[in-house]
Amino acid sequence: MNIPEKMVAVHLEKPGGPLTFRTISVPAPKDGEVLVKMSAAPVNPSDLQRINSVSGEQEVSSFVPGIEGSGTVIAAGKGLLPRLWMGKRVACSSVHPDSGTWAEYMVTSASFCFPIPKTISDEQGSMLLVNPMTALAFFDIIYHEKHRAVINTAAAGALGNMIRILGKKHNIPVINVVKNDQQSRNLIKDGAEYVLNNSDSDFTDKLRILSKELSATLALDPVSGSYTQLLLEALPYGATVIIYGNLSGTGEGTTLRPLLLENKKLHGFYLANWMRDNGMLKTIRNLNKVRQLLKNDLRITVQNRFPLEKAQLAVDTYLGNMTAGKVLLVPGQMN
Repeated sequence: MNIPEKMVAVHLEKPGGPLTFRTISVPAPKDGEVLVKMSAAPVNPSDLQRINSVSGEQEVSSFVPGIEGSGTVIAAGKGLLPRLWMGKRVACSSVHPDSGTWAEYMVTSASFCFPIPKTISDEQGSMLLVNPMTALAFFDIIYHEKHRAVINTAAAGALGNMIRILGKKHNIPVINVVKNDQQSRNLIKDGAEYVLNNSDSDFTDKLRILSKELSATLALDPVSGSYTQLLLEALPYGATVIIYGNLSGTGEGTTLRPLLLENKKLHGFYLANWMRDNGMLKTIRNLNKVRQLLKNDLRITVQNRFPLEKAQLAVDTYLGNMTAGKVLLVPGQMN
């Protein structure tokens, strides 16, 4: 395939934004790496957290955002795996800060690419990794630690929906926490058994009572800040809160009382670390489960698509209504 010298990539104008675009050189794969011609890439909360963490002129000048996406491998560095993926459609994740998925081309490790079956589209394949793999990782934790029920905060989002579906599939009661009445009605309509609205004045009491009734000893928290404290106070003795995001955008911490007096635990979760710690075999097994789920149980809703040149609009659209579905960046799409 004829590989161009230049490409369009999303660019961070300054620390904290806004996002714009620029023309840069197409990267070349090194040993163990591949060059992927990108087809689609979603906007995820983890992308926004990564963007917000970028600082300093040198890091800003080279940074290309985008953690996951899909595309076709068009060039390979030395190694068996890169050659094996050559010409294949793959779901992929970035490994270099200067080569993310929000670009026409991306260089990444061949071990961070996974073939997409014909039954899964490029769009669905672009969302194959972060949310589905995180949901499966959470259920691995649920089984390993023998939790009988789980609190699913931000339950109206894409990941929250997956957690709810997997809970039903595996007979694990899920307490779904949403932020307004419309989201509550939508989840009940979709068959959710336990739904709580965190804007209700008696939300904390309801959560405390229902957690005790169901023995919900695990809460999944993408919000953090003062919300984590609320969960720690509401959960039963010996429970665990897993923080996997900072949607609150605050640096507020938690008090030590529930941790010290009620034997509760606070853990962090980052998917890349979990995949590394659990090994390639576990990752491949979970990816196979994801493929089956996407074919039979899960289909991720896409609310809109934007070209790379409109990355800031894509992010604003996603933040404006995160529960309406994913927003995709599609290289080459017309303005």
